Amino acid sequence: MEKATTYNFPFDDKQPLSLVCIGQAKTSPNHQYGPATRGYYLIHYITEGKGTFIVDGVSYHLQKGKGFLITPHSQTFYIADQEKPWSYVWIGFGGNLAELLVQKTGLSSNEPIFSTKEGKILEQYIQIGLKKSSYTTANQLYLLGILYQFMSVLANSNIEKLPTTLTDDYVSQAISYIQEHIHQPLTIQEIATHVGIDRSYLTTKFKKLTGLAPIKYVQNYRLTLAKHYLEVSDLTIEEIANKCGYQRTESLNKVFKEKYQLNLSAYRKKYGV
Repeated sequence: MEKATTYNFPFDDKQPLSLVCIGQAKTSPNHQYGPATRGYYLIHYITEGKGTFIVDGVSYHLQKGKGFLITPHSQTFYIADQEKPWSYVWIGFGGNLAELLVQKTGLSSNEPIFSTKEGKILEQYIQIGLKKSSYTTANQLYLLGILYQFMSVLANSNIEKLPTTLTDDYVSQAISYIQEHIHQPLTIQEIATHVGIDRSYLTTKFKKLTGLAPIKYVQNYRLTLAKHYLEVSDLTIEEIANKCGYQRTESLNKVFKEKYQLNLSAYRKKYGV
């Protein structure tokens, strides 16, 4: 069971941005939710305790100070810890601009977990929002403001992950393609072909906007993803390598150690859950 306060609102996916739900809950030991799928984005932030979030077969063991993103149509399941069951707040939203808003925070289906030191602020936003449950036009606008402030905290927390603000559609498309296909072998020619411009032209534009050549961006993204999985998931080293686009664990281990001064197993032992 869980002791929850929640409000659901009419969802219009044709709107630029539409708030779907807002709430907070204190769960009992081993309280489970799911498996479930949703047609909108949903973000939870853990205010107390511990639990496990499972999506696409990957388990993330989380505690106070962390949160998780649920993307539309993904199947998720989460369960509270037996000894220290979690409490959390959440906010759900959709609409034509929802995907772009999520991208601006640095979160994605590949990297659905975040940490923040501003959790009290997130909690306060939700509590204020719960007082605006009457769905008047004024409250709708107020709640959208709460959503933007909530997301700004996440963007600030994930700032090291975020690419330079992009003003070039070609580079934006290239980055989206890289992130969606990071588990596959990637070549600059393949990325350029998808975007529809010459390889050297893409490289020039990409480096100008991000400060990195495309191939370096791919490597950095893979290492960031590997680090993320080691810290919060129970995937095996081999599974992590495959999800990050490495056919051989040894190859990932080598570049990972060069960047973080620890091999994969040692990093998980030191920083993993």
